[in-house]
Amino acid sequence: MDIVQIQGHIKEYEWGNSSFIPALLSQEEDTKSKAELWFGTHPSGDAKVVENGEALSTFLSQDSLHWFGQEHLDCFGDQLPLLLKVLAIDRPLSIQVHPTKAQAEDGWAKEEAIRAHLSKDLWNYKDPNRKAEVIYALTPITAMCGFRPLAQIIPMLKLLIPDGFALHFSYLETEKESSDKLLARLFEELYTMKMEDLSVLIEEYIASLKVHEDLPFATGDGAFLESKGIVLSCYGAYPKDPGLFCPFLLHVKHLYPGEALYLEPRTLHAYVLGNGIELMSASDNVLRGGLTNKKVDVKELMKILEIKGREVEKAPMLIGRSGRLHVLTPTEEFHLMVLKSGTYHINERRSIEMLFVTEGQASFESETETRTLEKGSCHVVAASLASYTLKVEGTLFIADVPR
Repeated sequence: MDIVQIQGHIKEYEWGNSSFIPALLSQEEDTKSKAELWFGTHPSGDAKVVENGEALSTFLSQDSLHWFGQEHLDCFGDQLPLLLKVLAIDRPLSIQVHPTKAQAEDGWAKEEAIRAHLSKDLWNYKDPNRKAEVIYALTPITAMCGFRPLAQIIPMLKLLIPDGFALHFSYLETEKESSDKLLARLFEELYTMKMEDLSVLIEEYIASLKVHEDLPFATGDGAFLESKGIVLSCYGAYPKDPGLFCPFLLHVKHLYPGEALYLEPRTLHAYVLGNGIELMSASDNVLRGGLTNKKVDVKELMKILEIKGREVEKAPMLIGRSGRLHVLTPTEEFHLMVLKSGTYHINERRSIEMLFVTEGQASFESETETRTLEKGSCHVVAASLASYTLKVEGTLFIADVPR
């Protein structure tokens, strides 16, 4: 057996919607919010093999050389280092950051003593793995990521909180420290400010946003939220949260369908609105930085964050020899490819692959098997299969482990 179908694991978080994932899977809607669909072997959402009902992790480990290949086993063991997701976002996710491998290993080791006594929700580190990720837009996506340069932030703060700026942040224009050190100081002060001072600051901020009609709530076509729209959309749920300032501290990025954004570890970010494919390291390490009711450990957050004012570019792409579109990310755990309608002869294979159809259907043909891949289905292909052909009528994604 060289290919099996897997059933993903649905996560019902409150920020999701009830329609996108059911429509993708050709399922009836209910009233529950279907926020994420996971395909992988992560313990928090292990997929199931459709043919026999086994957990994917168990199935792969029974013939690991066939499914992973020796090169993979030498590097990662019999573990799948990637996690493929669908995200369906109706409300902003919490502002968050993910650790590097060294940070995750250090944090995981330091928390060993507390894991037996604290709920998992209170752990800073869920595993010793780094977490990088890329999101590919299936519909328009609004996201926040990476700090703006301080020179862009100061004018907006003076416009929106003139009294608060004079009282708390005038040093941003007078101190001789580097811009990035001042930016880090600003961020930390917002997150450690006394609640009474923060409340006054937020009141001035919200009042200013409501009267500044020159600041747009959304783009003219309504496809994307702008900074003001993100703040006012979150204010009702989080009226005393310092994360309300992040839409003017971070870059707001608009991804059109077919565009992608790579987020390396240590990058503060939040997905705000839209639907997309996310491919990431197989880790659940999330340190939150606001717009959430969950734990925010400011001290640990500041240790993990890279606070530098710089632009964040969309992920570059190129077409490979087989005609597949490669989303380029500097990662060893995952690699994403996009296949639009056409015929693809795929050979020189060395990696286990996930094939996921998001539109239309595709036919898979190898020397030993032919099968139809329906919309919403995900299949795993063994690394030991030398070659196969795909005929795509719609859109298909391939996730593999780069070599």
